Amino acid sequence: MKDQCRKIIEKFRPFRVLVAGDAILDMYIKGSSSRLCREAPAPVINVQDQEYNCGGAANTAINLAGLGAETWFLTVTGNDEHGKMLEKSLQSTGVHTNLIIRTEERTTVAKKRIMAGESILLRTDEGDTGPVSPGIQAALNEKLSQVLSSMDAVILSDYGGGVITGLLIEAIRRLRRPGTPLIVDSKDLRRFKALRPTMVKPNYEETVGLLNLSAVQDDSRIAQVRSRGKKLLDLTHAECVAATMDACGAFLFEKGRPPYRVPCIPRNNNKAIGAGDTFIGAYTMAYCSGADPRIAMEIASAAAAIVLRKGDTGSCSEIELTSYFRENPKYLLNLADLEKKTGELKKANKRIVFTNGCFDILHRGHVSLLNRAKELGDVLVVGLNSDTSIKRLKGNERPINSLEDRIAVLAGLSSVDYLVSFEEDSPLEILEILKADVFVKGKTYTVDRLPEASVVHALGGEVKILPLALRFSTTGLIEKIRKPVKRRHHAKAGQLG
Repeated sequence: MKDQCRKIIEKFRPFRVLVAGDAILDMYIKGSSSRLCREAPAPVINVQDQEYNCGGAANTAINLAGLGAETWFLTVTGNDEHGKMLEKSLQSTGVHTNLIIRTEERTTVAKKRIMAGESILLRTDEGDTGPVSPGIQAALNEKLSQVLSSMDAVILSDYGGGVITGLLIEAIRRLRRPGTPLIVDSKDLRRFKALRPTMVKPNYEETVGLLNLSAVQDDSRIAQVRSRGKKLLDLTHAECVAATMDACGAFLFEKGRPPYRVPCIPRNNNKAIGAGDTFIGAYTMAYCSGADPRIAMEIASAAAAIVLRKGDTGSCSEIELTSYFRENPKYLLNLADLEKKTGELKKANKRIVFTNGCFDILHRGHVSLLNRAKELGDVLVVGLNSDTSIKRLKGNERPINSLEDRIAVLAGLSSVDYLVSFEEDSPLEILEILKADVFVKGKTYTVDRLPEASVVHALGGEVKILPLALRFSTTGLIEKIRKPVKRRHHAKAGQLG
């Protein structure tokens, strides 16, 4: 299955995708609290940081762009500061914003979360969510008619914010080219029956709402939903129904095929939101790339899992998705992957630490060095000499462990975030791409003896020489292993004599 998913992701192209739906600005006010205010039993937050992200249908658009799609976003925002922030964020990710209607009639929907440490204490919502006016509806239909026929796929992301009206649904029915994939995510999927969608994605609450059932807890959900695929297909008139159910995983229902279940997505972050938007974006890209719906489902679930490991409103990039389906997701296959990952890390303002070496036989000294290196920043990238590079440096009897084995061992260390290999004697090209904030080496080196030091300094980084754990070296370990062998060999030779 992993191999099939990888092959589909390799086929991702800049498909032309239209996302229509409700835009939300997700805001995070982050700080700390150590006291209550005098006038009420409420915590006082000392604000340290403020962030904003695209939410709702805007997050779906950003996820598509991150996966390589050429994305257009059709929505309505207020002609206000929140709308400008939303549009700026969309443009920074490459989403086309020329279809956005800005109006004085409405205010942009914004959801502000007040946080103390890792805890969300309060959320405030503002903005207009009623149906758009007839004038704005006419403008939406006009913009839709200009682009719909040229799209490879269409996504309707209905958060109940007033953009997806009955008139817009009817316009899509009239203008959509036969065979154009249509993916729908809505709190009320029955509204879209006339469109006969390619796929619809209800969450658990929406699924039981469609079926007119009471919600149940835990694994009981699996039995409750598994046998009702045909009814869901009948109720939505969709070709496929992807019902996501949090800790119970997800079900895919198709006409003429048995239910297909994807197991639970690991959830490491209870505050992450937007995984459903990511799911929709990844499914669409996979489907446009020729994936069977079951393979598309696996890829979409993996993308959602990636987002659930992040904080706040998350998105998934193509390189993250590719890495997920590799045997070792920490390993960056080539310099192009490294360049993409570097861009992501820099954009997220991560402090990057880089070190390199053979790491042929991993020992306590290596582990200690890597742990201390990680403490110098947010992300530790380790450069590994290739097997041929080690042979040039150490002789034909090295390496003891192949590059594949060394990658597997180092990837098991929590201190190591990413690994990249190089054929040269020195990782100068990697340093030029990575532009690490800190370059770390052990104390067997000095700055003036490091050919990499001038490159690091020229790129604005610093070089740190860290002390090594005493008595540990790969060469010493190899000699220690060989000594008993040599003694046995000499003893046998004496006996023969």
